[in-house]
Amino acid sequence: MHLRWWMACVGCIALQAQPYAFEFLRTVVPARAAALGTATVALPGDASLQLLNPALGATLSRASLGSVVLKHVLDIVSGAALYSGIPVLQGSGSVGAVYMDYGRFQRRDALGSAVGEFSAHDLALVLSYADTLERELFYGIAAKALWEQLDAQHALVVALDVGLLYRFPDGRTSIGAALLHVGTALRHFAQEPLPLPTDLRLGLAHALRGMPAVFVFNFARLTEPTASVWQKFENFALGVEFTLSPAMAVRVGYDNKLRRAAPAGARGITGVSAGVGLNAAGVQLDYSATVVTTAVLHRFGVQVGM
Repeated sequence: MHLRWWMACVGCIALQAQPYAFEFLRTVVPARAAALGTATVALPGDASLQLLNPALGATLSRASLGSVVLKHVLDIVSGAALYSGIPVLQGSGSVGAVYMDYGRFQRRDALGSAVGEFSAHDLALVLSYADTLERELFYGIAAKALWEQLDAQHALVVALDVGLLYRFPDGRTSIGAALLHVGTALRHFAQEPLPLPTDLRLGLAHALRGMPAVFVFNFARLTEPTASVWQKFENFALGVEFTLSPAMAVRVGYDNKLRRAAPAGARGITGVSAGVGLNAAGVQLDYSATVVTTAVLHRFGVQVGM
């Protein structure tokens, strides 16, 4: 492994606000969401976006099977698979999995001699339900079992996501809120618990008048401690999606939290993202690229209507 690639890898992961456990929950996001700076807590109609607000499942018009893959540097790979729009009671259910595989590492003894290899990986199993509370007011809840393993050590956590979404009567504007990754550990690493990356998100989505475009804006990580209340609102993200035709959309976004977490001398255009979506014959393909200091994170997504 070349040192510069290893440092880039470490930098990408460190920017996700350690020292929380299960940070992969923040890293593995849908390609469409990533292209829009992850500012999609209030963007209805897309099954993949339930990972950021389970209430969005109540706005789906059909069942779908989708997946996303995120390619990091080196051999770190992560992704998710989600089957959504399952009729349950009066609402909609979904089942899915999120994973991250860190690859294999060389094990060394106290003298630095190679004595084998070990691996590390994370996994989350997700079961969600969404329904209507009132006209144009939706709610959702997701239960998750989280597993994190490093060599022979592992941790097990159960967690919940809850979300709300309201669509205004004009049909062009919606607002949403989601509280993500709230849970408790059933088993710790070395009996030393680390906090989950609990995240409170508030946001809106607005279809621009006279333009084939949707603007999205979110505040995120509002539960994290800051020196002042006003600093919480520095964790904002925004994006715009332009629909060029029924078969193609282009997206740009910006995540200010990601930029603020980068070293001051290496920020560059960290936090900027872009992507494209293609839709044909009931199949939606999405791609996004997010700049993180010296690296670019590529996400590929596919959804198939059932």
